[in-house]
Amino acid sequence: MSLSVGIVGLPNSGKSTLFNALLKRQIAQVAEYPFTTIEPNTGVVEVPDERLAKISQVTGITKIVPAAIKFIDIAGLVKGANEGEGLGNNFLAHIRETDAILHVVRVFENEKVSHPHGKIDPKYDIEIVNTELELAEIKKPMIYVLNINENQLADAVIEDARAWSLTSSLEGKKVLTICAKLEMELSELTPGEQSQYLKELEVRESGLDKVIKESYGLLHLITFFTIAKGTQIQAWPIKSGSTALEAASMVHTDMAKGFIKAEVVNWQELVSSGLWQAAHEKGKVRLEGKDYQVQDGDVIEFKFHS
Repeated sequence: MSLSVGIVGLPNSGKSTLFNALLKRQIAQVAEYPFTTIEPNTGVVEVPDERLAKISQVTGITKIVPAAIKFIDIAGLVKGANEGEGLGNNFLAHIRETDAILHVVRVFENEKVSHPHGKIDPKYDIEIVNTELELAEIKKPMIYVLNINENQLADAVIEDARAWSLTSSLEGKKVLTICAKLEMELSELTPGEQSQYLKELEVRESGLDKVIKESYGLLHLITFFTIAKGTQIQAWPIKSGSTALEAASMVHTDMAKGFIKAEVVNWQELVSSGLWQAAHEKGKVRLEGKDYQVQDGDVIEFKFHS
């Protein structure tokens, strides 16, 4: 699955900080300069999925391969990018190659991090980026990511009146609020330390988890699972509406070429049964043909001629 999400925003909006947090390691240069990121940095990021751990627990299989999506950090847009301002033509070309957009909007205040227009004005910043995309005739699914201060984070409550106004102006759009700087710091902690830190901040879920899950949905992806020879559980991203034959081809082209049938059980039915054989005996496993439309959470075993 080669679908990708481009992270865009004005210089110093925090998009490269978000990207580095997603990768859980420093790849892009993060500095207070408008064109620090010139070539797009690409990373494949695991998709959080609690179902994998539950399937692992009941089956006793510990080797897990999660689904993943590709994020691309694209250098900051500037006003006039469609006319070649800054490095505009290159930036817009990179955006065209993506399938969806995370539009990072600066809401946070930090005197040490300059703003390209001298002041924090999220509405104006959004207009600049959207205008450049429109003039370049780029239309893609988009999530607005409001990059806020840490003290605004509790339960995603935004106390800043400016941010509330911005949120209301984006009514009907997909909007997430995160503190990219905090997420980058969290990514360097152990899972246990992360949980404790989030609890202290009264935040229910990592902003990164929300960004990844929402991006996954923005690409219209669902997940099916396979259990390879009882030794590995793997989550596979696939477009909603895809068939069993298309799913088989993702796992291995030979499975699609020699497709006979698909044995399918919902992940919850498998967990409640405990084992694949037990699910069979309880009549939970269905036989489906190549035109079966794969559902999110299906656990599938493909039968095929070798």
